[in-house]
Amino acid sequence: MARPFAGGGADGRYVNLCRAAALSNATPPGEPRGCGPRHRRISMVRDLTDSLRIRPPDLVLVLLVGDGTGARRMPTVTLPDLPTTVRQAAAVGIRAVKLFASSSTRDARGTAGQDPGCLMVQAIRAVKDQHPDMAVMTETCLCSYTDSGECHLSHPDGSVDLPATADALVAQAVTQAAAGADIVGPAAMAAGSVRACRQALDGAGYGRVRMMTHLILASGLYDVYRMTMNAAPASGGRLLQISPDRAGRAVSMGLRMLQEGAGSLLLEPALFCTDILIALRARTAAPLLPFSVSGEYLSLAPDVLAEEYTMLRRAGATQIITYAATDLAASWSIPSSGVADSTRPRTASL
Repeated sequence: MARPFAGGGADGRYVNLCRAAALSNATPPGEPRGCGPRHRRISMVRDLTDSLRIRPPDLVLVLLVGDGTGARRMPTVTLPDLPTTVRQAAAVGIRAVKLFASSSTRDARGTAGQDPGCLMVQAIRAVKDQHPDMAVMTETCLCSYTDSGECHLSHPDGSVDLPATADALVAQAVTQAAAGADIVGPAAMAAGSVRACRQALDGAGYGRVRMMTHLILASGLYDVYRMTMNAAPASGGRLLQISPDRAGRAVSMGLRMLQEGAGSLLLEPALFCTDILIALRARTAAPLLPFSVSGEYLSLAPDVLAEEYTMLRRAGATQIITYAATDLAASWSIPSSGVADSTRPRTASL
C-alpha cells in the first residue's frame, strides 16, 4: 500500500526522511541500497560500481607470430604486421598482448628459442617500439623449437629430462626479458622450472620482469593452435599436462607455482577451468588469467565468447586472454546486462 503524504505521525516522518534523502542524494528509507537518486541519475557511478562488466582492459590480445608461409587455420601475424596490429588494439583500449612465436629452425634441444635474434625476440621489440606502454607477455616453452614438437627435453630412452628442460626454459626466459618482455610465461609444466626461471631472472638483473606460469589441462581444444604453429607433439600428447579429471591436482600445482615465484597464473583452456579458477581464487589474491584457446575461438560466436568471459569474471578471473580481444573491444556497446554486444565477424588482423 502506498504511503500517504501526511504532515505528521509516522507517515509524515517517512515523507520528511525521503525529502531529506532526495536533497542529499542518499538512498531513501525502505529502498534497496544503490536505488537512490544518485545511483539512478549518474551513469558514471553505475559504471564504477558494476565491477563485472567486461571492458577492453580486461582482455589480453593473443598474437601468433609466424613467417607468413603456409596455410593456417588460426590468424597469424608477421613482423611487418605487428605495428599496425598493436596500434589497432591500443586504439580500442587493449593494454596487453600475449605473444607466441614459432621457428622453422628446430633441433632436439630447442636451442632456437634462446637465440637473441629469434622471432620471439624480434616480436617483443616490434611491439615495444610501436607502443612502449603495451604490456608484453610471452610464452616460454619448447614446443615451437624442438624437432619433436614436445614441450620438454628427453633422455635418450625417451623419458622426460626435467633438469635439461628447466635449463632450456631459463635460457628462453632470460632472452625474452632482455628483449623487453614484461611478463614471461613458463609453459612446459616441468617440475622445478618455475623456481629456476625466477632465480635466473633475478640473478640476471631482471627482477622487475614478472612470471605468469601456464597451468594447463590436457584438451583437444589446442589442436588447431598446434597445427598452426607446427607444435604437435610426436608422442601424441603432452606428458606433463594435467588430466581434466584431476582438478584438485591442478589447484595444488597452481598454488605451488605461486610459492615458487610465479606472480600470476594462466589457466587453460578457459572453457573447462571454471571450477579450478573458483578454487584458486578462494585461496589466493594473485592474478588469475584464463586463456580462451584456439578451439573456443573457432567454435563460439563472438557474443557467446563475451558471455563466457563475463562468467569467468564472475568466477574470479582478473583478465581474459583471447584471440578475439581487438574485435570484441572494437564492437562493444555495453548494455546494462554486462554482456558485450559483439556481432562483428572476426578479422585476420588478430
